[in-house]
Amino acid sequence: MEYATSARFRELSHRLGLSDHISQHAYATLVHHYGEDHRKYHNLVHIDRMLGWMDAVGESNDAMEWAIWYHDAIYDPLGADNEERSARFFRECLAAWIPASLADEIERLILATDLKRTRSGRDDENLMIDIDLSILGSAPEDYAAYRTAIRSEYAVVPEDRFLPGRRAILVHFLSRQIYHTPPFQKLETQARLNMREEIAALDAAMQAHP
Repeated sequence: MEYATSARFRELSHRLGLSDHISQHAYATLVHHYGEDHRKYHNLVHIDRMLGWMDAVGESNDAMEWAIWYHDAIYDPLGADNEERSARFFRECLAAWIPASLADEIERLILATDLKRTRSGRDDENLMIDIDLSILGSAPEDYAAYRTAIRSEYAVVPEDRFLPGRRAILVHFLSRQIYHTPPFQKLETQARLNMREEIAALDAAMQAHP
C-alpha cells in the first residue's frame, strides 16, 4: 500500500484539528474492520487504490477522502445495507469531532456508493462512484484477481446461487453507462470487455454444472 497509510490518515485528521489520540483510535478501528478475515477485495488494498485514483484525477477534497476511508467500513457480503451501516459507523467514530456540515457531506458521499440508489448526477457523487468502480475497467490481469477475490468473499454462497447472481449483477452494469466523469470514461470500453468475458466464463461454468 502506498496511499492508505497511517501517516496520510493522521494528516487528514490534523487538517480538521483532531487530536492524535482520536486519529490513532479511528485509524486502528478502520484497520481492524478492513482486516476482517472474509474481506478479500473490500479491504485496505481497495481503499489504497481509491485514494490513488483520487490523487491522480486531482479532484479531491477532505469530504471525499473521509468518505473513501469509511465507505466500506462495514461489509457483510450478504448484507443489503452496508453503505448505511458504514455511514452510521463513520458518524459514531468521528461526527462529534468535526463540523456538522462536513459530516453531512461525508455521509452523502458514502451513501452514493450504494448502487441500489439512483444516481443523483452531482459531480462529486459521480466521481466517488467512478473511483469505487475503477476496478471494472482495470487491466485484464487485475480484473481477474478482482473476480477471484469477489468469489472468495462470497465463499458461503454455493455455486448454483453465486453464478447466476453474479451474472445478473454484471448484466445490470452492462445495461447502462458505467462511468460518468471524464477521467474514467476512458475505462468504459475495457470495463465492458472485462465483464463480457466474465459473463462468458460464468455461462460456461453454469453449463458445466447445471
